[in-house]
Amino acid sequence: MATKIKTRDRILKTALDLFNAEGEAEVSTVDIAAVLDISPGNLYYHFKGKDAIIEGLFDNFEEEIHQVLSAPIAQPLAIEDNWIYVYIIFEEIHDFRFFYNAIPSILDRCPALRSRFRRVISLKQKMVEATLGNLAGEGILHFNDGDLAPLTERLALQMTYWVQFCALKTRDQVQADLIHEGVYAVLSQITPYLGPNRRAYHALLHEFFLSRTT
Repeated sequence: MATKIKTRDRILKTALDLFNAEGEAEVSTVDIAAVLDISPGNLYYHFKGKDAIIEGLFDNFEEEIHQVLSAPIAQPLAIEDNWIYVYIIFEEIHDFRFFYNAIPSILDRCPALRSRFRRVISLKQKMVEATLGNLAGEGILHFNDGDLAPLTERLALQMTYWVQFCALKTRDQVQADLIHEGVYAVLSQITPYLGPNRRAYHALLHEFFLSRTT
């Protein structure tokens, strides 16, 4: 049993590396088996095709992203805590970027993942809404009627399509810079709702961003 688990995990890790590096559509199960130096039959014993591998990878992603999105920010008023929290979200997304780069085609082939991915998006929205609502309740953010829902949707959208946007914009961006830019873009959208403190907060946020890019 231990050997089977180990082989299964190796298949998933190798598939993830290949999917991220070359694009899921460009990688076959034969390619994965060749990199692992196992027979296609051995791979098929663990996964009955590439779609099954994708579903196995999504299991891992779903578990990890759920843990991150369900964890409260320790000090939501501190830029560093906000930055680290959003960074971890983007890091998880980047680790499974092959999926985000090909969402429509993968969901068409693996329809069982559609409702599960919707739940991930819903969880992103709930996390954002709860965080912004807490800050508004403490008088830090100031929303007019109807502001919160569209801002929540924009931030969830950004955390879903940022990697795809960057892949279309440029091919050779350093991973850390890509993630830092995503975090900065998310947190910058909050600054207009900080009232009289928005200029100072945005200047501090920009300084924080510059200190962490390569």
